Amino acid sequence: MKLIAIDMDGTLVNRQLKVTKENSETIKEAVNDGHHVVIATGRSYDEAKHTLEDADLHLPLICVNGAEIRSEGWEILSSIPLKFEQYEDIKKILDEEDIYYELYTSKGTFTDDREKAYEVMKDIVLTSNPEATDDDVQKAALRRFRLGLVSVVGDFDKLLSENGIEVYKFLAFSADTAKLQRAFQHLKSVESLAVSASADNNLEITNSEAQKGVAVKRYAELKGISLTDTMAIGDNYNDVSMLEVAGFPVAMGNAVDEVKEMAAFVTKENDASGVSFAIKKFLEQK
Repeated sequence: MKLIAIDMDGTLVNRQLKVTKENSETIKEAVNDGHHVVIATGRSYDEAKHTLEDADLHLPLICVNGAEIRSEGWEILSSIPLKFEQYEDIKKILDEEDIYYELYTSKGTFTDDREKAYEVMKDIVLTSNPEATDDDVQKAALRRFRLGLVSVVGDFDKLLSENGIEVYKFLAFSADTAKLQRAFQHLKSVESLAVSASADNNLEITNSEAQKGVAVKRYAELKGISLTDTMAIGDNYNDVSMLEVAGFPVAMGNAVDEVKEMAAFVTKENDASGVSFAIKKFLEQK
C-alpha cells in the first residue's frame, strides 16, 4: 500500500477526540518507510489541524469530506464548493423542516445560533464518549468557540454576499430522525449533491465532486499512485466513497455494520488504536 487514507472521528481519534500515541507513532513509522499517509475527514481544516498538531502529525489533508485537498504543508491544492443554486435549494429544504445547520466555508465554520452549536457539540462528545463527565463535555463544547473553530453570525446570506465566501458543506443536525429522512429525500432531487452522514443525527451535504472517494482518487493521481495500492480506513457512512475506491478497504471495530460488510479487513476499535493495528498488520506482511 503506497497510499493510506485515514478518517479522523471514530477512526484516528479515540473517544476523547485525541490521537493515541500508538496511532501517531505507527503513522510516523509508515511515512518514514516511504508510504504516503493522508487524513480524509469531514472536519474543517482548522478543526483537523488542531488535532493533528496536538499529536505532532504533519500530514496532507482531505478536509470537509473532500471539498478541500491540502498538501503536507497545508496549502490548498484544490477546492470544490457548492454552487449558489445548490446553496439556495439546500437552505430552503432545511429551513422548511426547521433543521439546525452549520456552514463549512473557505473562511471557516459558521453558525447563526450559538446555543444550538453548543448543544450540538455536547451531543457529539457524549455520543463518542458516553462516560464523559458533565465538566468534560462542557469543556469540549466550549473549546470550539475558544479556539475560534466556529464563529457566530447573524445572517448567513449577508455573510456570504459581503465576503465572497465559498460554501463547502452544510452540516445539519436534528434529534428528529423523521425530519432528517424527509430532508434527505428532498435533497436527493437537487442536482449534483452528495448527502452522507457521520452520525445518526446529522446530514453532511456537499457538491457531488466533494466526496472522500473522489478526493482520494484525485490525490492518488497527483502522486502517481494506483488505487489498487491504496488502503482506506473508516467507520461511518461518509467514508463509504473512499472505501469503495481503495484497493484495500479497512473498517474500524466500532464501524457501522454497512461499513464492516464492505471491508476487506476489520481492525480494532478507535479506543484500542485500530489504525495502528491495521497499518502494523500490513507492514508486517510486506
